[in-house]
Amino acid sequence: MKAIEIKDLTYSYPGKPVLCNICLSLSGGSFTAVLGPNGCGKTTLLKNISGYLKPQQGETRLLGNPIRKLNPKERSRMVGYIPQNTSPGFSFTCHQVVSMGRLPYLGRFQWETREDMSIVMEAMELTGTWSLRGRPLSRLSGGEIQRVLIARALAQQPRILLMDEPVSHLDIKYQMDILGLVDRLCHTIGITAVTVLHDINLASRYCSEIVLMKEGRIVSTGSPSYVVTEKNLEDVFGIQAEIIMPHHLVVPRVDRLKRNII
Repeated sequence: MKAIEIKDLTYSYPGKPVLCNICLSLSGGSFTAVLGPNGCGKTTLLKNISGYLKPQQGETRLLGNPIRKLNPKERSRMVGYIPQNTSPGFSFTCHQVVSMGRLPYLGRFQWETREDMSIVMEAMELTGTWSLRGRPLSRLSGGEIQRVLIARALAQQPRILLMDEPVSHLDIKYQMDILGLVDRLCHTIGITAVTVLHDINLASRYCSEIVLMKEGRIVSTGSPSYVVTEKNLEDVFGIQAEIIMPHHLVVPRVDRLKRNII
């Protein structure tokens, strides 16, 4: 069974088409990066997968279930979603923030059980945030906040983890820490992760699959070696670059960049 199946998905904001006839199939346990120029529909695709947005056409299935038939609690138990804007609005402690991941399992006026607290602790230990449990989220670094938010999503015990630009404002160490953590979760507990990224080299290094988008359509999907080619980079991003093997490192051609600037 595929973890995520999308067929003929089309979505438009009022007066603005964004996604057009998207078809996509992702296996369980995979780590997929969605790449493409700004405004090509990456975030909108993630929101459609999560069920936050409803398409005008097409169908999305999560673990074989049509998403339109899932109620909000069922979706929250199946999908953990970390949006692009993750700045803390209130001064909750890290433990309180991660505990919010158990809300889909609680009834009205119901408090967390001992089992819930055990799951919260396990999620924080997996992400290396248990030592931060008493600290306010507002006093953490960007990388620490991201790990706490991943812990909150894991406390939901989802089978699918969606992340929108989780490392865009982090230094290279935190970028590697976060993506390495998600990669390990995919391999160790079989979670299926999909993340929007801008760094092609990080995507090629950590992700098993890449979805390349342009103007609301999928241009190519598959392994990094299949998708990240000189032709695709020029067609989608308008740049000329070399692919340096064996590490599949993308390096823009400096002479070409200089001519464009001049």
